[in-house]
Amino acid sequence: MARTATLPAASAAAHPAAAAGFTLTEMIVVVALIGIGFAVAIPVTMDMVTRAKNDSSVVVAHTFLDSARDRAVAERRNFELTFIMPNRMQLERIEVPSGLKTVVAEMQLEGGQEFVNFPDVGDTPDQFALSATEAIKFTGTQPVMFTSDGSLIDSAGDVVNGTVFMGVPDHPETARAVTIFGVTGMLRTWKWRGAEWFQ
Repeated sequence: MARTATLPAASAAAHPAAAAGFTLTEMIVVVALIGIGFAVAIPVTMDMVTRAKNDSSVVVAHTFLDSARDRAVAERRNFELTFIMPNRMQLERIEVPSGLKTVVAEMQLEGGQEFVNFPDVGDTPDQFALSATEAIKFTGTQPVMFTSDGSLIDSAGDVVNGTVFMGVPDHPETARAVTIFGVTGMLRTWKWRGAEWFQ
């Protein structure tokens, strides 16, 4: 004869604490812990969002300038950069032989970013702006342009280096910069991290 095992039935009477659910104290503790988690997470998240916006604006500026250099080389023309305050760049192709200018691209910083220099932050490690307080500083006279060999020259035709500073006005922690090494047109992006510049 086969034996069948029978399991004892669990009942609420046998386990009254399990049937009762959570106590009010336990619920308050859980809600308090969730509240503390949010209180810590929100400022950290907001700081991360602000940094991401600042970083994206310097990437957009770098991409625009890099594209300008590439077009100058590819199209064998000079491309003039114009900085329109507070937050726009314009690219114009110098037509040959007329010398007329054709606007081919524009870029605008977003997220409250502007071309701005924070004197307390100082110059980038490239030292192209030296002690200048301007947001846009080139070693020659503006306007500047990328040439067909990829170099950056000023209005006199001399090779120049430059720095474009940007950030949210009155918020030095948002400082970012793009430097241009004139001989090759090489670009570098910089981010201010409270005590020094980082690439």
